[in-house]
Amino acid sequence: MADVVVIGSGPAGCRTAEIVAKQGYEVIVIEEHPEAGKPTQCTGFVSEKIGKIPDDIIVNKIARARFCSGKSSFEVKAKKPMILMDRLGFDKFVFGEALAAGVQFRFSTRYQQFEGDNVLTNITTHKTRILVGADGPNSTVAKSKNLKIPENKLLLMQVNVKSTFDPSVVELWFGSDIAPGSFAWVVPENDEYARVGLMTDKNPIPFLEKFLKERIGETEVFNRIGDSIRFGIIEKSVADRVLLVGDAATQVKPFSAGGLVYGQLGARIAGEACVKSLEANDFSETFLYENYDKVWKSQLSRPIKNGMRLKSVISKFQDNSLVFSMLNKFGLSRFASLVDVDLIGKD
Repeated sequence: MADVVVIGSGPAGCRTAEIVAKQGYEVIVIEEHPEAGKPTQCTGFVSEKIGKIPDDIIVNKIARARFCSGKSSFEVKAKKPMILMDRLGFDKFVFGEALAAGVQFRFSTRYQQFEGDNVLTNITTHKTRILVGADGPNSTVAKSKNLKIPENKLLLMQVNVKSTFDPSVVELWFGSDIAPGSFAWVVPENDEYARVGLMTDKNPIPFLEKFLKERIGETEVFNRIGDSIRFGIIEKSVADRVLLVGDAATQVKPFSAGGLVYGQLGARIAGEACVKSLEANDFSETFLYENYDKVWKSQLSRPIKNGMRLKSVISKFQDNSLVFSMLNKFGLSRFASLVDVDLIGKD
């Protein structure tokens, strides 16, 4: 019998598994895809709160953000440069740390159900004391245990393009004709290549095609990716013998849909909670609530709620270029430079 089985080999799943395995427990990660890190899921644009990462996966560091609406815009300088990572490289890095800690991986294996202490997959059955659902915004683990994920949903599409860019500035574009319900972005890797995408509550394909044509023009397009995200405060992220982490627990920033920083924080708390549960031989919902659900929400509920408020405010003014002009004219954007992008607090 395994001590912990994790469904999903993304960064949150691998980090949770690593923390538990380092304490000498047997941990198995089940992943439906043939390898960790594929398909690539997001832009990989994070703050330094992501923690220590290898220098060779850092693609660019960007200190300025340009907010655009129509012909108006203003710029914000971050307190610390944001990091653009090789996202596949980051996933492989966290996977490697889990592997080094002794975590076992089962690829091309699909989770089906958790009954008693049996984890049923399309290939075999594993016995476990604790099941961790790190299987994304449409978590099968959550559905199988009747854990309701918030319905707030955005659809994302991104491509890599070749053109001419300022490598020191990320662009955020707002407008209901650009990305209804959210925004579009241009994140430069260097002065020649950028990651361009958008999120919306509608079909993103026509909006991205239109944005590419208007902002970039004719260009080479490659590495097209698509995904969905859910955001908000999940009512309950635990059940008997079960906990959710990362996107499955909506540990996601509502404004930017970034899940790496929140997910890594959630994973550390999840790993520690699993260890405590194993030490106490208590796998009840009550124990996991006190040692996991309650703990991670004490650190992330306020940032998530603030992110939802920020998203709501921006959405109301996304078509009002006058607001953007006033922010620039009266220097109000300086206040934005003081805001922690993760809304968590001091470093």
